[in-house]
Amino acid sequence: MLQRMNKVNKCLPGLRLVLLALTLALFAGNAVSATLIDDFSDFQAIGNGSDGPLPISGSDLSGITRTLTATPFANGDTSEVVVEQGLLTVSNGSNGGFASVLYSFDTIDLASLAGAFVLATEFMDLSHQVQLIANGSSIFGFTDLGLGEHIIAFSQFSDASVFGHLTSLELKFQGTDAWDAQFRLLATNGNSVPEPSVIALLAIGLLASGFGSPKKPLLAKV
Repeated sequence: MLQRMNKVNKCLPGLRLVLLALTLALFAGNAVSATLIDDFSDFQAIGNGSDGPLPISGSDLSGITRTLTATPFANGDTSEVVVEQGLLTVSNGSNGGFASVLYSFDTIDLASLAGAFVLATEFMDLSHQVQLIANGSSIFGFTDLGLGEHIIAFSQFSDASVFGHLTSLELKFQGTDAWDAQFRLLATNGNSVPEPSVIALLAIGLLASGFGSPKKPLLAKV
């Protein structure tokens, strides 16, 4: 019996490695890759008006075009939208203004690929609000956004079912006074993917349990 138990004990490190590999494979299989909507690398600009639709290449979506609109709140003011070198920049005159970025693309079942959008605010000097509209009807209402990355779940829209057959997405920005802001990285987020640090901790824990302590026989001699 003792001999048999010692053989089992010798096999445990190998079993731990197998479990580690299976765990990491499971996480990899469940991971949902981000879908890039726009990396803001295709140049486009407009002041007090509209420009587009412009076909863009910095996206994972097929047949995508982008239309920019900039509208000041007061006559004589200037509102401008510029896309350049990875940034979406919105600038306004003293009375503020409204800006829109409209994407149209081939029908996609985005709900099967993701559960949320990620929009990052790179710079802002005054408060502004952001609204998202999917398929022209499903609305995520105007919301104040600060600096950093913002997660906007599909479930926060007025009709989440549209993400099963999405054909358009519009970002609207508005703010009073002379507000300016820069945005980067418009993409999706799976909402179900463990952080890399979590996977790393699991891996380290499994390895440590296998190799970090001296191996003791399961049944000691009396």
